Amino acid sequence: MLESLNNLVAPYGGMLFLWLTVLAIASLAALRHFQPRMSTAQLRRLMRIAGLMALVISWFAMQQGERYLATALLVLLWGILVGISCARAIRQR
Repeated sequence: MLESLNNLVAPYGGMLFLWLTVLAIASLAALRHFQPRMSTAQLRRLMRIAGLMALVISWFAMQQGERYLATALLVLLWGILVGISCARAIRQR
C-alpha cells in the first residue's frame, strides 16, 4: 500500500509530500483538540511559530526545484490554516 501511495505522490515531491501531509493533518487535529485549553498568549505564539515554520520550510522546498512546489504550497496552506484557526479562537474570547 505504501508503494502505491509513493507512486501517487511521486510527481509532487515523493514521500516528503506524503509525510508532510500526514503531519499537517495530525497537527491541525491536535490543535483543534487542545485549542480550548490554550491561553490567548499561547495561541498568538503558535500563530507566529507556524508562520515562521511555513515560510522557512516552503523556501527550502522551492529551492529544491519544481518537483517540490506542491510541498511548498502544502506547508504554506498549513501555516495559513493554523493562523486562521488561532485567530478565530482569539476572537471568540
